[in-house]
Amino acid sequence: CVVLAQPYLYLSTKAMNPVGLIILLIASFASTVSSSKYSSSIGFSSKPPLRMSVTNPSLSTLRITILGGGNVGSTLAQKLVQSKRFASVEIAARDPVKTTASILEKGIDDVPVVASTPDSLAASHVVILATPGIYDDKDMKSFASSLGDMSDKVVIDATNPLGPFTDGLQVRTWEGGISSGEMLQLHLPKSKVYKAFNTVGVEHMREALGKEMLIAGDPDPSYRATAEAVVAAVGFKPFYVGPIRYSRNLEAMAELWIHMAIPGLGGRDTSRNFWFSIGGDP
Repeated sequence: CVVLAQPYLYLSTKAMNPVGLIILLIASFASTVSSSKYSSSIGFSSKPPLRMSVTNPSLSTLRITILGGGNVGSTLAQKLVQSKRFASVEIAARDPVKTTASILEKGIDDVPVVASTPDSLAASHVVILATPGIYDDKDMKSFASSLGDMSDKVVIDATNPLGPFTDGLQVRTWEGGISSGEMLQLHLPKSKVYKAFNTVGVEHMREALGKEMLIAGDPDPSYRATAEAVVAAVGFKPFYVGPIRYSRNLEAMAELWIHMAIPGLGGRDTSRNFWFSIGGDP
């Protein structure tokens, strides 16, 4: 949607004769009509616009696909459906029949499940990754390729690249300290990748209650606003920390949360009922 606005022109009518004032009014009217026609000619499209603000009514045209129907994926899908803010929300899974049966057992009966293919993602504006984290270079490249054309899509990465439990569920970093989120953005250069939903357990997604959710990703205001709108619809208070480079910090925080929440991993032994929040007045 494009909005064209003319700046206000402040003139004293005392300094202008009646003929000049009439000419000015006619010119202003003609310019307004011309701008209106131009706006109308490019303001409508068969494809819903992706770039929008959180408060833009066109938010209701967003189509969201959650890749993965496990605990995280099904919970996020249910919360987004219940928010009633988007045109459609669906889960994409390798085995739609099995995933449908699984989420029905959890009492989730309002989320459609489709096969996870490039075609099923093609119509989506936002794709949320709720699959197991990727630890291997080849797997990362293969996974990104399997998504198909992700041009101009917002990709919200809720994963963490965790190693096996026997090795202590360590979060992997690539050479130079690069994170999984950054690697994903490298393999999806035409999309906008945001790291979010990865620093808490699924129980907090069920009861977000306005807790802060840290987000790292592209600073473009319109794409960022789209990602924040999705986070807010789940019930969190979105808190943008910076570009995708800071995904490495959020993944490290995720490792800390996991090591504190799961006994025997070496961190302080706590319950899962804690989260990271922002204090002060940033």
